[in-house]
Amino acid sequence: MHGTRMLISLNEHLFLALNASARPDALSVALAEAAASWLVFAAAVLVPALWIWGRQDMRGALLATAVGVSVALGINQLLGLLWYEPRPFMIGLGRTLVVHAVENSFPSDHATFLWSLGLALIATDAARRWGALVCLVGLLVAWARVYLGLHFPIDMAASFFVALAGGGVARIALPASERRLLPFVQPAYEVTLHSLGLPPALFPRSSDR
Repeated sequence: MHGTRMLISLNEHLFLALNASARPDALSVALAEAAASWLVFAAAVLVPALWIWGRQDMRGALLATAVGVSVALGINQLLGLLWYEPRPFMIGLGRTLVVHAVENSFPSDHATFLWSLGLALIATDAARRWGALVCLVGLLVAWARVYLGLHFPIDMAASFFVALAGGGVARIALPASERRLLPFVQPAYEVTLHSLGLPPALFPRSSDR
């Protein structure tokens, strides 16, 4: 019990240290708002973009990456059912600079998505450099969401460990993704391109490579 109180106290002290001040810098607020809201959407289009315009021999790894990210987000949902943590503004702590729904804070879906995506891209060797960049973006988003008063630091710590699990799952799923998923998904993708009449110049077919 004493250890739990210490952890809660440390979490709140770290939050107040990272949270916006009474007179926050306008540039910092603008950067945090953009990072907290939009970078996750930019990262979400990375895997489809790598699938369409990247190396075809990496498509199995991209499918494994998608599996790892899905598992990580599923773990998030399970943790959210097992442990409820109010967001900082729900207990009147710190400053909240953006409007957010009154809901569970633990863990952060944004951070889990970004870190599991980045780690899975690295673990499967689908796109190591992009994976490292996404992990750095995840750090920025984690800071932004604490700075804006939407999450506690412990939410981000939990998200990182969940993301590690997601990256591990992606690595484990890689052989099955290449042998079983890819032979099913690849033809379906090609048929979809043909059915929609999408131009090969923008959406290359496997026969064009």
